Amino acid sequence: MEGFIDIHSHILPGLDDGAGDMEETREMLRIAYREGIRDIITTPHFFASRQNASPEAINEVLCRVQKSMEEWKVPIRLYTGNEIFYRSEIADLLEEGKIHTLAGSQYVLVEFDPTVEYTYLRDGIIKLASYDYLPIVAHAERYECLFREKRRLRRLKEHGALLQVNGSTLSGSFMSEASKRGRYMVKQGLIDFLGTDAHSSRTRSPRIQKSASYLYKKLGKEKAEKILFENPRAVIHNELIE
Repeated sequence: MEGFIDIHSHILPGLDDGAGDMEETREMLRIAYREGIRDIITTPHFFASRQNASPEAINEVLCRVQKSMEEWKVPIRLYTGNEIFYRSEIADLLEEGKIHTLAGSQYVLVEFDPTVEYTYLRDGIIKLASYDYLPIVAHAERYECLFREKRRLRRLKEHGALLQVNGSTLSGSFMSEASKRGRYMVKQGLIDFLGTDAHSSRTRSPRIQKSASYLYKKLGKEKAEKILFENPRAVIHNELIE
């Protein structure tokens, strides 16, 4: 399988806790290509309470990587983005152009503390949606509040949230809590996106084949391809997901 679009990746060098240098980025890109990934939205972390790479700095690093990719002969398309740690001022910062949306679209990748209270998470989604953003909750399997009362997952989607699960969650140990949650979401038809959340070429590498195969097995071709191809393509083209 190939043609995957990865909407969650820390592959740009020196911007956060992902790739530390260009050599690491090159190896991550080679792994991604072998895994069948052909488009990557780069999503360095953004924390309102810390110093972050500016949109201009992200653009500059992405351009340097793209130029190097011509020499490396790795035909993957890269797009700008951020993984945004939610705070109440985030919507205003997005409006001011101080944070990247995903591939310049109305979609935003937003994360929360794993122990966040449901009301705070819900209200954050509602606020972003009120600004006409389309919030994608990063690694939704991590949030305890969504699984203490599992009906909250559907309620959150009713408020406008889309849910992304990490590929490693579905391909990892069946005994881990995250894997149990991720597989529950697959069974209930709650996943909108699969992302690698890649941080390195080693322990958190950009691998997707194993988890993609799991989706095909459990959901069938049509539903799996909506998660793996159609929904990510809609983000890149800034189209609504039906």
